[in-house]
Amino acid sequence: MQKLFQGTVLLSSLLLASQVNASELYTDSEKHFSVGVGSYAFSLANDDFSDDEQDFTGFNLSAGYAFNNHFQVRATYFSLENDDFSALESKGFDVMAYGGTGFTEKGFRGYGGAGFFSDKWSASSNSESFSGLQFGGGLGYNWGPAALDFVLTLRQADKYEDFVNGYGTYIAMSGNLTVSYLF
Repeated sequence: MQKLFQGTVLLSSLLLASQVNASELYTDSEKHFSVGVGSYAFSLANDDFSDDEQDFTGFNLSAGYAFNNHFQVRATYFSLENDDFSALESKGFDVMAYGGTGFTEKGFRGYGGAGFFSDKWSASSNSESFSGLQFGGGLGYNWGPAALDFVLTLRQADKYEDFVNGYGTYIAMSGNLTVSYLF
């Protein structure tokens, strides 16, 4: 009787283990693609003169592909309006390559990277375009079907020099809070 009980326990354990392993083979818990929407802010600020700054807020749309849990490429389109002069708009995109953790697996995410931005400011019939490099990083959480990210980037401020007065040191920084669907 004892050998029959031990055999049954052993057989049940083996069957259960094979079922768990088989289900793990056929489920892909990693989500590589993402699309998202969120809020976006950009500020061009002067270190020496606090009155000499341009602040924009608006929305963003993003799409990304995670090659694995540690590397992702993300493109973001933004449409912003100046906080002080509603006629002045900023529209553009950025593309970033990030290295970090949490891109495809559930849990906390942390990452940093570099990329390219293109920004067009327009008011009435006048417009000016800016483009250059940017560096940034983000923190977030991946729930599996959805993720929440907060990203800060520093842009090349000298690309905006035609639009500013030329005195002092400028800082160009953007930030966004994005909710993404992962698939």
